[in-house]
Amino acid sequence: MTNNVYFALLGYIFWVVLYLGWDYAQEQDRLYQQVDSVLRTNALATQLILPQYFHRLDMQPGDIQPAADLRNTLRLSRLIEHTEIAYVYSLIKHNNQVYFTSSSATSEELQAGQELYSYFDPYDDVDPRVEQLFSNPSQLFLDIRDQWGHFRSVFIPQTSADGRLFLLAADIDISYIKTLLNQRLWQQLVLATIFLLFMLPVIFTFSAAQRRWAKELEVSVRERTEALHSSEKRLESIIEHSPVGIFHYDRYATVTMVNHRFEVIIGAQEPVLLGFNLLNNLTNTDLLAAVRDSLQGKVGRFEGPYTSILGGRSIYLIADFVPLLDNQGEVNGGVAVFNDLTEQHSTNETLKKLSMAVEQSPSMVVITDINGTIEYVNARFTEITGYTATDVLGKSPRLLKSGETATEIYAELWKTLLAGKTWNGMLQNQKKNGELYWADETISPITNDAGEITHFISQQEDITEVRRIADEMNFQTTHDPLTGLLNRQQFEHELARVIEHTQQYHTHHVLCFIDIDQFKIINDTCGHMAGDELLRRISQLIRDRISNRDTLARPAGDEFLLLFEGANLAQGESVLQSIINDLKSFRFQWEEHHFTIEISAGITSIDQHTRSPLQAMQDVDTACYSAKDAGRNRVHIYSESDEQQLIHKGYVQWANEIHRALDENRFQLYAQPIVPLQEEQKIGYEILLRLLSDADKIIAPDAFLPAAERYNIAPQIDRWVIHHSLQWIANNIDRLDHVASLAINLSGQSLGDNSLLQFIIDHIEQGTVPARMIKFEITETAAIANLNNAQKFIHALKQLGCQFALDDFGSGLSSFAYLKSLPVDLLKIDGMFVRNIITDPIDEAMVRSINEVGHIMGMQTIAEFVETDEMMERLKTIGVDYAQGYAISRPLPIDSILKDN
Repeated sequence: MTNNVYFALLGYIFWVVLYLGWDYAQEQDRLYQQVDSVLRTNALATQLILPQYFHRLDMQPGDIQPAADLRNTLRLSRLIEHTEIAYVYSLIKHNNQVYFTSSSATSEELQAGQELYSYFDPYDDVDPRVEQLFSNPSQLFLDIRDQWGHFRSVFIPQTSADGRLFLLAADIDISYIKTLLNQRLWQQLVLATIFLLFMLPVIFTFSAAQRRWAKELEVSVRERTEALHSSEKRLESIIEHSPVGIFHYDRYATVTMVNHRFEVIIGAQEPVLLGFNLLNNLTNTDLLAAVRDSLQGKVGRFEGPYTSILGGRSIYLIADFVPLLDNQGEVNGGVAVFNDLTEQHSTNETLKKLSMAVEQSPSMVVITDINGTIEYVNARFTEITGYTATDVLGKSPRLLKSGETATEIYAELWKTLLAGKTWNGMLQNQKKNGELYWADETISPITNDAGEITHFISQQEDITEVRRIADEMNFQTTHDPLTGLLNRQQFEHELARVIEHTQQYHTHHVLCFIDIDQFKIINDTCGHMAGDELLRRISQLIRDRISNRDTLARPAGDEFLLLFEGANLAQGESVLQSIINDLKSFRFQWEEHHFTIEISAGITSIDQHTRSPLQAMQDVDTACYSAKDAGRNRVHIYSESDEQQLIHKGYVQWANEIHRALDENRFQLYAQPIVPLQEEQKIGYEILLRLLSDADKIIAPDAFLPAAERYNIAPQIDRWVIHHSLQWIANNIDRLDHVASLAINLSGQSLGDNSLLQFIIDHIEQGTVPARMIKFEITETAAIANLNNAQKFIHALKQLGCQFALDDFGSGLSSFAYLKSLPVDLLKIDGMFVRNIITDPIDEAMVRSINEVGHIMGMQTIAEFVETDEMMERLKTIGVDYAQGYAISRPLPIDSILKDN
């Protein structure tokens, strides 16, 4: 008997060890499934937290301010604040380097006040398998180690609206999983030990009686089993094909019969299920309580998530346990009915989770059913529209319709959604109070496991203010800020459109070029403010004479361009002559001055023979100059003979001379020092250009640059200057320790030349010249006329370390309005203010104002045309940082810089 007891104990211990090992593995799989689901849910929620269009193709380091990045960090941190998730974040790959674009932070990191800027933070020890997702995108679960710890992580590839691939990720600490597993192991071990300690006295005390009881029990069980099997055969034909799972268990809770549906629900076959003891093997306490209720004569019920022990299948289960009574009224088993409601429950749970995730979203979120009936709106929706959830639930989103959006847009919207695709667009909606607002909407279908559309989810951004600002910015980039007319770039787009239409349909149009005669006299006499006011009045006078179909632009200075669509030369000439007649009775008064205004105009025909916008612009420009040469205040129709007029003016000769000088390398570099006024610093220099004529005469740029601008040769000259300047600096770099920087001038035409920009970048990156020594100067007029191009040009080169100065600042009325849009480092105050600073208090006030505004915006200032020591002292008192002019030095050959050392 003692040996039997020992064998029983050894057997029990062996069984416990096996069971613990099996249970540990099963629990580990279950925990990883649970953890992976939580990771995936939180990673996907990250996209809802981040701003709309956060990930995009053109995102660059530094284009998100630290404050905006901190807001993203705090929102992500709040998302996981009450979860076991360690981090949620997003990744992109940029220039073969993986970067964070957003990340949550732990409470310890937030309380410690650490630097939390994660936008474009390099992920230096990224797992290679994660980096491969950018070339082979697919969802990936990994156990990874990095500088932040050991984590179970998920990486989910996503694509932005414009095609940017990015990863949504979430981490959970591996130690958390191990803790749960160890708790489970200890729990099972303690239960096994308690059970063993409880059974030992019984084994030793009642071993003999136990054997007799076991034998009797065996007989009884066999008899009852035979009876139950007999009953099972009678019921089998009825329940085998039931749509719900049915099984029978005896009074000991041992499964004795199952139907086919029950096998499917549990995920195990009949041979495995039969003999399964519910009381001994069920681990779900609620399900076990329902079984016990039935064995006590009550109907047991269970509802909730359940993972089958034998099949490992996770489902949402509703189970009823009905007791069966024998003839004496005693419970001798029961019948259980299992109903798998996983799909229905999953749909409801998904909607609940989505509601929780988006409730605090900065975007408006609306969820509707397949018929468009609203089932959910978040708080942001109420905040923007004024409609509460009570107002809209059960109703159609049509209550937001303003009547301002075309019906074709709604038709396309529903066509896209019912095809199972995402629709994105802008709608003009109406708030509860009747106010209209613009919404940028993304509407996506939600499908079930069968791919059937069950709901629609709409994310809306109120872009009313953004659209207003965008319209203003678009107006600023396409229009002249002084007159409100189209600028040159936009006019050329319109002209190109008209020429393309003409070549296709053989239509006729008229192009005009208008130049105000003797405009410089007004500027020189009364100043630029008077000139600006005259330009505004002239533009309005011309507007009054043309129709809405005609296009008017101010390309630069005192020039206007006019396009008559569907007109002939006679009609165009008639309108221009009317404008000239109107000006005869027009008098411009500025203070005590009175001026008579006249214009010269050139006109040319646009037809199928017009080759390009450039040719048309050159022709009408030539015609205008012919009008000036003929005595001004007249209209001249372009003809081929007008080219002779330009030859007489010398522009053609200068253009030819410039080309020869480029080919023969006859340009020379000069330099003029820029000295600090406020403190001891190194001296800077501006690099200037001179042309060596065939007679070895040095020619200043004022003589040939107008022709270069007219014939678009300026970018070629800029390219020559940049190449030779960088080459000179590289050859003399060891002798330039005393030089702070060298400034190179760029023409307005170069700002839109992407090939020249790349040329500069290549020379700096591949050369030996430090980028910090290079400063580029662009005129205020050129920068404003090419604002978008100027911004891109400046940003690209500042990233390399170059500096930018805005030349001739203050020459226009709207100088300050554009200053915030141009990220320059220095302002060169226009010489017209500096030249009379000693004698004219208004000029001194202008210099003082420009200097103060520049300093407030973090820019340094340079005064040019400084011609006397007295002027230098006055500028130093005002606080101007640098001075340049004849009082310091005239321009000298560039090698003079080496002698200064």
